[in-house]
Amino acid sequence: MGIWDYTSSTTDSIKRNAPDLTSVKGFCWSSYDKSRAAVTIIHNAVRVNTVDKLYPYLPDVETRSDIATNLAKKTATVAVREGVKLVSIQSNGLLIVGGSIVYNVVSQSHSRSSDKISKEHTEELKELKDKVKKLEKELSDSKKIR
Repeated sequence: MGIWDYTSSTTDSIKRNAPDLTSVKGFCWSSYDKSRAAVTIIHNAVRVNTVDKLYPYLPDVETRSDIATNLAKKTATVAVREGVKLVSIQSNGLLIVGGSIVYNVVSQSHSRSSDKISKEHTEELKELKDKVKKLEKELSDSKKIR
């Protein structure tokens, strides 16, 4: 007996002792057919029938453009902030690690300056409101005299 006879006898014995797989094939085919039918029904319900019904409710071209522009601006802002936090900073050829520390310092100083500006604006707004009240009172007094 040669190597080929040994190999063929081994494969023949494996084939004889292997169980019949027709039931497994039948189960797989039936589950595939049922899944495909379900996907087809969902596809028809969502993609084909619904798009025509939803078309009148979709925003016009300008609104979609505004939405896309705002989304792009906000995405870019978040990307820059996160990039500053995560990427190391390169200055004069030196690699300085710690972008998040720099980001925190800059953001805190910006928030402090915006707080000062908002306090100044509120004080100016109060002064203007007081002036308007005084002027309204003088106007009403002058109307009473006439």
